[in-house]
Amino acid sequence: MNEEENLSREVKRKREFSELPNSLIEKALEAKKGDVKETRAFLRKYFGVFLTNKVLKLEDEEILKRHVSSKERNYSDIYGRILSGNERTVIDLGAGVNGFSFPFIKKKSQEARYIGIEATGQLARKMQKYFEKNKFDAEAVCLDLFESEEVMKIIRKENKQRAIFLFNVIDALESFEWNYSKKLLTAIKREMGEEDRIIISFPTQSLSGKRKFFAKRDWLIDFLKENFVLIDDFEFSGEKFLVVGKMR
Repeated sequence: MNEEENLSREVKRKREFSELPNSLIEKALEAKKGDVKETRAFLRKYFGVFLTNKVLKLEDEEILKRHVSSKERNYSDIYGRILSGNERTVIDLGAGVNGFSFPFIKKKSQEARYIGIEATGQLARKMQKYFEKNKFDAEAVCLDLFESEEVMKIIRKENKQRAIFLFNVIDALESFEWNYSKKLLTAIKREMGEEDRIIISFPTQSLSGKRKFFAKRDWLIDFLKENFVLIDDFEFSGEKFLVVGKMR
């Protein structure tokens, strides 16, 4: 076993990281120059919020009401605005707990199926169990978003009229690899049909709601305006949403 494998194994000795993909652990170790303690702190910043016992012990829609990143979202209003109603598939990149909001998606887009791509194995497994119990046309896939070709395979095989979510994941992607968001969005752009849309969100205040963020992410907005058609741009409960479509 080489040093890289030893370090990855050491990081994953903490139960909260035990089901993260090795590729993601290795990328975090590279970012933190092989420091296991710093790597764990880095991963905890982006994934720890999903892996607390409070979240993993809850069942079904209760997770949405108790989880810090979702409890302020009015999913009915948000989906009512960002979805057209004609979607055949919703593909959620970095799904977090969004899979438990599938009933709200169905209220707006009755024909839509859902695919949640999530790196944390414990959460992907919990979502899949929820889908199967309720016989939903939905699935959870445990996958690292940096495995871009695997992500694109999932997008390609689904019907057109797709909505692709990137809720609160841009900052995490950029922390792992600078400009990766642009690479991923460019790859998605090549696969887009006329009725496909991408919905991106990012926080405008802290999870506690006590501190507003002043980072406007102009680099992202400029990139989207240059490469896509901006369909909608709004802020809701401390979260900014950008809806874009294919540039004709």
